[in-house]
Amino acid sequence: MSNNRDEATLRVYAALEEYERALDIAANRGAKLAAELPQARLDGNFAMEVAHDAFANFFGSLSTIIAARGQVVEGHRQLAVVQRKFKLPVVSTGDKGDPIQPIYREEIPRRVA
Repeated sequence: MSNNRDEATLRVYAALEEYERALDIAANRGAKLAAELPQARLDGNFAMEVAHDAFANFFGSLSTIIAARGQVVEGHRQLAVVQRKFKLPVVSTGDKGDPIQPIYREEIPRRVA
């Protein structure tokens, strides 16, 4: 059963890494849009009320992405409890100087942030 659990652990962390990357890409793209919107208004000499509702919705969506990142961080903490309880393999230690050495470092890259 341990091998099945190890494989399941690897699949979960691979999916988690992909999800985190997608959230960061979305945050990056949202930040670029957020920076472009006011500049476009200035460059186009539009009144501030032009497309203000769209502007507010785009900024709101960026806030939602940031909140989702926080939930993923909390999910990491919860998975760490499961990992320790069931002695599952450590897949990624992040950059916090965790003394536990990753077992599957070559299969799943370490997290950068």
